[in-house]
Amino acid sequence: MPRNPLRAALRAAVPLIALGLATTGCSATNSPIPFLNPGTSGLDAVKQSTVQVLADGEIRSFEGSQSFHGSGSGFILDRDGHIVTNNHVVTGAGALRVRIGGNADEYPAKIVGVNECSDLAVIQLTESVDAPALGWSDRTPNPPMGVYAAGYPLGDPEFTMTKGIVSKASAAGDTSWASIRRAIEHDASIQPGNSGGPLVDEAGRVLGVNYATGNPGTGTSQFFAISAADAQPLVETLMGGDEHSIGVNGNAIRDDANGLAGVWVAGVAAGKSAAKAGLKPGDVITHLNGVALTSGTYKEYCSVLRSNDIDDAMAVRVLRLDTKEVLEGEINGRELQPVFSFENKLQGQVADSGPSAGVETTEVVDDTGAMSMLLPTSWSDRNTAPQDLLGIGRPMPSITASTNIAQLDNNAAPGIMAVYFTAVGSFTADQLIDSMVQGVGADCKETLRDNFDNNVVQGRYAAVECNGGATGTLVGILLVASSDTDPNSILVGAAAALTDGDLRAIDTALSSFTLK
Repeated sequence: MPRNPLRAALRAAVPLIALGLATTGCSATNSPIPFLNPGTSGLDAVKQSTVQVLADGEIRSFEGSQSFHGSGSGFILDRDGHIVTNNHVVTGAGALRVRIGGNADEYPAKIVGVNECSDLAVIQLTESVDAPALGWSDRTPNPPMGVYAAGYPLGDPEFTMTKGIVSKASAAGDTSWASIRRAIEHDASIQPGNSGGPLVDEAGRVLGVNYATGNPGTGTSQFFAISAADAQPLVETLMGGDEHSIGVNGNAIRDDANGLAGVWVAGVAAGKSAAKAGLKPGDVITHLNGVALTSGTYKEYCSVLRSNDIDDAMAVRVLRLDTKEVLEGEINGRELQPVFSFENKLQGQVADSGPSAGVETTEVVDDTGAMSMLLPTSWSDRNTAPQDLLGIGRPMPSITASTNIAQLDNNAAPGIMAVYFTAVGSFTADQLIDSMVQGVGADCKETLRDNFDNNVVQGRYAAVECNGGATGTLVGILLVASSDTDPNSILVGAAAALTDGDLRAIDTALSSFTLK
């Protein structure tokens, strides 16, 4: 097992596909390209219309920021120098250069519009260059139609064209960096660097835009293109600017073993809404507009973006691994701010479980159905029956969970006990906490009392240090809180942590607290 499994998972998840896996150089001369009329067809013309897109910039891997020199492909759309390529080829790049028709000369280009979800981008040459343009195909892709994939795989400046057939007319298009509604599956071989290049029919017309490869585990490769039926209207929209985009170069990740899921932010486009909200490379977007991003694909992320206009305010929740903070804010609204975290407040008092260790969680609902929270799957010893934990003679909805409840009662195991009161008396939060501090016994000493607010529940808490015997020092958290959804009722809880991973689990439980 790796020393740090999360580090390995994130390293593998960094969207290297966005880099094209190629290193390229520069040329200082610009030679005119022979002009062909827009909408050129015929396989002989495809080479002159297919371009290599070179992207330079900085991208974030788990080890830190690093410069990249990546490449992809594209094709010329019109005589104004507009070029169609993939979003993941260009988003986050500081500079773009284009080689045309296999020519070694390079021409500067700028981004006109991108669509993060459909993985499409329109860029434009910033110098006047006469060049051919490809037209869209009006044919319906059906097996076994003959197709050709054109582009510049692996950063090679020499033009490549491969031949194949349509294998499936409408394949599933959800990947870790895009959510395509209709993808053409074909067997014309493509590799990294082909991204954004045209898939053409036998007449040389664009049938699709190549964007992905896959291996289903059978030893065979699959190749996918965005259907022209979807790409053409989207490209027309992108000629006027971005759509379904917030300015993130991202990759969905899911690590069940460590309880981490969301969209890894490898890059943020300057001046876009994500940058204005305070998102940084290295962040993980865990929730967008209240939707948990857990699938390991862009499906949920893009469902939210497609349900909102580009300038709508969208709530966002972010895990900042650099500082181990949880932040909340809004895209097109309030900037990200740290959310209260027991892990940050108390981590120096417990053992370190690793800088990025996470935990697999399960939703736990009390037997009355009144409340639920996400708890570690390993806290499998549970009691969800109504209990009178505070000795007031009236059972209330409650959840108790631990690796071992008997050991939790003896300050020797992590866990949580939560009781939800639907009616409250005239006591204060501090009065309740005082009684709980007295109840934990002489082996525990109060070290801190303060307010807390994690944007889900808010109230008062006390931290106590307890002698856990052979298990070491245990930190207890005694809290009295109310929820925004029912401010007239209270949540009374006691939690125990031996490691900072346990504190993180307690943070997750409280931030996921839901009244049914």
